[in-house]
Amino acid sequence: MNFTSLNIHDIYNFIYIALMILGGVTLTLTIILNAKERGRQHKAILLFVTSIFLYMVTDFITYYFLGELASGSFVFILITLSDTLFCLVITAWVYAIMVLAKIEEAINMKWMIIASAIYLVSSQILSFYLGRYDSYTLHVDKGFWNIIFQILNGGYDIGIMAIGIRCMILLCKKYKKGASRNINLLMSALLIGYMVWISYWDYSTWYKTEEKLLNIYAMDPLILLYAILNIFLIYYFYKNDPLKISESQISPDEAVNIIAKRYMLSEREREVLILVNRGLSNKQIATELSISENTVKRHISNIFKKTETQSRHEIIYKISKAN
Repeated sequence: MNFTSLNIHDIYNFIYIALMILGGVTLTLTIILNAKERGRQHKAILLFVTSIFLYMVTDFITYYFLGELASGSFVFILITLSDTLFCLVITAWVYAIMVLAKIEEAINMKWMIIASAIYLVSSQILSFYLGRYDSYTLHVDKGFWNIIFQILNGGYDIGIMAIGIRCMILLCKKYKKGASRNINLLMSALLIGYMVWISYWDYSTWYKTEEKLLNIYAMDPLILLYAILNIFLIYYFYKNDPLKISESQISPDEAVNIIAKRYMLSEREREVLILVNRGLSNKQIATELSISENTVKRHISNIFKKTETQSRHEIIYKISKAN
């Protein structure tokens, strides 16, 4: 094969497809983990991983695969879907930082979702009015509504950067050191940096030709960030196997009794917790105690609430510390 004859976009297509396959593996593992270990942290990670996967797939179809084959209303639909998923990615990104770092005071997520929805609807209406129906690019250097459109996009970008900065400040105030603090600081810094690039992307869609726009899009840092995220999560699953409870994690029943007494668990909840600590599944616990699986789930949910934990691994870790 003569690699010099390869079009640069063919290379991007290959990289993107490989990344989608890797992302599909990561998404599958995350779904399995969330199904077994239900909790806010796992849900936040699942939401982030799912949104970024859907966004990357949609963007690949929109800007690489279709190219000049699509036009008119189909182009507008694809770009609108891509923009919608972009807002979802950013919202999920912020939510993941807040939940993982336990800094829910950083921003009211309800108002962020409302503000993002208003921005999305307004920007799509203006995009349609200014000619995005016929092209991937927008030439918005003149006119009142062109200025309003630029202000709207710039305001959203700056707003997300401000949220990222606020998260970093709260993290520095709340945590002095630790791997969790550093990871969330990195996630916040990457969010700010990505929105800086998005500002450049917005500028490019206003003033660059469609041919240059595709070359600029190829430099999207989210491609690299997504690759690193996938590699990190797959390595985490391989190294730690969070879906399996090892024998070294199992503490004696006496440690469970200490936790049961400390958090005033009922007798049945104590029995369920003993079996959870031994690594039994909900179905196995139901069989052992001659109760329904739904009853087991209810008891485990009550245990999580009383012990202020969110997953089996978290409660087992707490039991090991009690021992």
